Amino acid sequence: MAGPSLRMAHTQPSMSTTSAAALAANQAREYALFVNDGAVTVYLRLGATAVANQGIRLEANGGSYEISRTQGNLYTGVVDGITATGTATVLVTEGL
Repeated sequence: MAGPSLRMAHTQPSMSTTSAAALAANQAREYALFVNDGAVTVYLRLGATAVANQGIRLEANGGSYEISRTQGNLYTGVVDGITATGTATVLVTEGL
């Protein structure tokens, strides 16, 4: 979980069957949380074009993925997302 001293930014990118940025690169990032608020599965890919049915899978209706320095998996590059069918909104919280 993100520390209390972090400044949080919230976005709600819409993911579809075409790869798009879910979160832009940010060298100041200390934390990020991705929650699938849609009814279809979303696939995330770090630093490359997202491909359906590959990468980090966010299950429909609440699937999530968290990155942070404290977990040892911090990534500061671009995170792309895609769906295999339909569209889904991903709730993104980034801690700086």
